[in-house]
Parts: sequence; structure tokens; C-alpha cells
Amino acid sequence: MKNRLSSKDRLLAAINNEEADRVPLTFRDTQLPENYTVPSSNQFEAVDIFLKLGIDPMLYLHPDNAWKFNADVKINIRKENVTGEKYPLLSKEYRTPRGVLKQVVRQTPDWPDGDNVPLWSDFMVPKSRSVKYLIENMDDVECFSNLFDEPTEKDLETFGEKAERYKRFAEERGVLINGSMTISLGDIAAWSCGIDNLILWSFRKPALLHKLLDVILEWNLKYVQQILETGAADSITCRGYYENMDIWSPRLYKTFFAPRLRKMIELVHKGGAKFCYHNTTGIMPALEIFRDIGVDILYGPEPVEGNVDLQETKDRVGEEICLWGGMNAPVTLGIGTPEEIEKGVREAVQALAPGGGFILSAMESIILGHDPKICGLIPWESVECMIEAWRKVCDYPV
Repeated sequence: MKNRLSSKDRLLAAINNEEADRVPLTFRDTQLPENYTVPSSNQFEAVDIFLKLGIDPMLYLHPDNAWKFNADVKINIRKENVTGEKYPLLSKEYRTPRGVLKQVVRQTPDWPDGDNVPLWSDFMVPKSRSVKYLIENMDDVECFSNLFDEPTEKDLETFGEKAERYKRFAEERGVLINGSMTISLGDIAAWSCGIDNLILWSFRKPALLHKLLDVILEWNLKYVQQILETGAADSITCRGYYENMDIWSPRLYKTFFAPRLRKMIELVHKGGAKFCYHNTTGIMPALEIFRDIGVDILYGPEPVEGNVDLQETKDRVGEEICLWGGMNAPVTLGIGTPEEIEKGVREAVQALAPGGGFILSAMESIILGHDPKICGLIPWESVECMIEAWRKVCDYPV
């Protein structure tokens, strides 16, 4: 296995659509076995372990107090049993200078947050869970625009010190820094309003949806700028789980999301970083849109759950966009045989690696466990099998 470049230089070559010494391999949100004695939250120690395995870890940098509530916002939480409701209702109010925002959810047995209601959660997106969404009209959007506070000088100083620690470590180890996963347009909108409402508004109340997305974009740009000003991030990632073509038509996507993402991408590029778009399913109808708005890295293409044709994806946008993915985690690694894992690695490399512009990974998180009945649990032996299969085929030219 060739090893002429640092991990960072290898990843940057892939991001720039060039062939490096070998195809990079990295994992995001990867747990480590107990015998490694390193919690997954300890990025620095985990990076050292992954480097010893010969793969290409990244550091993930974000402000710790991003999306901080305005000091004038008052929060109240209430739990009550309501006639006709099978489960208790949890209500949370945010009293802002512009009015009151309120969200109400059903506390079903699988509710993960006890008696609390988080501001944003996938658990609140379905209508079966949410009795009242946080944002339902234009007045709510006005309140929402005053929900968060600008970072203080102390906040900026603290984050600057954190970024400097990351930079020093990254330079010593030769690894890449990826900025944030809490940047998003569609995800924040879906958490706040529900998918059904967003789609209805796109037809019946487009001004409302435009206004909401503008408010979300404004805060995202401030967040991105905060990261860029540290000079630490090589790339910045934007979530797009709820922006895929399984939900939106290409026409609606180009109307509501593409122009705003372009603004974000322009800011990232102006700050000297690359833009990574996290979109894992329903991407095939939108590949050229991603290319045209300036996406540098597409995190997510995989052939199992995402129904992505890897070769077609490479043929259509592989010269302009670095493709990060190629493998499935919960199915291929979770319940696949060693032969199936090796086949998946080989096919991903054959389709996506020629000419460069490919980072091999398993979509999405690696959650360790040995019970095949629990969706998403992955034996560490399967991760090791993937790494070993990659070593056999990773050297350029492939």
C-alpha cells in the first residue's frame, strides 16, 4: 500500500479531483472497540488510532455554543395528560421579543428526551409525533428570527482558542479539518415545521417558505463565517438530509434550496475552504444541480439504501465533484459477509476511483455491536474487513 503523502494531502488531492498515491479511506462518527479504550468523543486520540490503521481520519470543528438563544428568550416546559390523547403531551414555549413560539409533542414510549423537548430533532418531524410545530405561520417566522443571539467576544475568543488547538494538532499529524455538521437549510426547516407543511407551503404559501429559509440562511452564514475566520477549516459541511429528491422535485429544489446553497458555497469559497454537501439519498436527479451551484464534495453516494448508480454518478459529475462514500454501513457492513464487504469495496473503487476525486467511506455512522436484529449495529470485525479489502485495491493507478 502506497504511503507517499500525508493524510491531509491525500484527501485534498481527492477533493481537487486528482489521483493521489492511493484512494483515501475515512469514516465519520465511528465508534472504537472497548479494547481501544478511547471514547468516540475524543477526536484527538481517535485520530491517532485511525492513522495507525493506515486510514485518513478528519477532525470535525464547530463552535460549542452555536445556535445560542437570545438572552431575552424565556423558556417554559409543561407536561400534561389530555383527553383523547393516548400519550402525555410535552409543550415547550419560547417567549421572544417578537412573540411566543410553541411546540407540542406526544411523549410516546420511544421518545428519547425524557420530559424535555429539544429545539430540533428528527423525532419531531412526523405529524404523528408533533401536535404543534414550532413554526406554522409568518408571525412564527418573525419570532424565530429573534430566537438566537450573536456570539459574544468571549464566545469568539473561546472558539478561536479551540480552533488553534485543532490547527496545531492537525498540522502535527497531517490531517484535514472539516467544519461542522450543524449547518443546514432543509433539515432545520423540517425539524421546525414538518415535511408535510414544507411541501404544502412550496405550492400554497411560497412566500412563507422563502422567508423561513432566508432566516435560516442568515444564521447559517453567520455560523459559517465564524468558522472561516479562524482559518482552521479545510472544508465545511452542510447537512442536506431533508433536501433530497425523494422529497423535492428538481424544480422545487432549484427554486427554494439551490440559490441559497449557492450563497453559502460562495462564502465558503471566499474563505478559502471547500464545500461538502451531505446528501445521502435521492441524489440522482440533482447531480448536475449540485455541480452547477459549486459543490466541491458530495458526501453520501452509496448503492444500497441510497439507490445510487455509482458508475453513472461518476460519469455525470465525477470530473467536477469529489465523491465521498461508495459503501453502505448498516446493511453491507452490518449484516454482510466478508465476501460481500470485499465485493462492495472493489466495486466502489472500480466505479469511483479512476481519475481521482473519490474518498471511500461507509454511509453513514459506524455504531458497533453484534446483534443483527438491531438495525445499524456493525461488528468491528466488519470494519476491519473493509479496511483490509481497501488495502488490496487502493493504490493508484487503480
